[in-house]
Amino acid sequence: MTHRHYAYIFALVMITLTLGACSGFDLGDIVRVKTPNTIQQTKGLPSTVTLNEAEAEYRAWFEETQRVGSQWKSNIERAGEIRGIFSQLTLSTLDQVGPTVAGVPMLSPALPAMTGLVGLFLGTGRLRKEKEASFNKGMKEGRVALPTIPSQPTTALNT
Repeated sequence: MTHRHYAYIFALVMITLTLGACSGFDLGDIVRVKTPNTIQQTKGLPSTVTLNEAEAEYRAWFEETQRVGSQWKSNIERAGEIRGIFSQLTLSTLDQVGPTVAGVPMLSPALPAMTGLVGLFLGTGRLRKEKEASFNKGMKEGRVALPTIPSQPTTALNT
């Protein structure tokens, strides 16, 4: 084939695409996009979808993620407010009970110790999870930051 044949084929393809675009043909129906595995599992999508379908699915997924995230955030904030109310009630109760307990010689020093022990047992699970997550994150970043150590000694050191 000569250069003239290639030019004719190129012109034919361009004319076909132009006429197709004028008639409402959309190239987004031809172009395929790879779908991430997590989205495939949650939304039930195939491994590849058309560009037009991917844009629509992405918009729906993004809006749902924002909605669910804001609901979760408001639930967390509401739970924090409830915790604050309980803390205030507990502290005000201790303030009122404190002078009464102070009249009893052995109970006065035991009250802070008992509240401390209860707090120790209530917060250990959350504290352990926080420390474990922090440790794992540090180990992950440490592996990335450290250069790889050669397994064989270099000959320059042996000479």
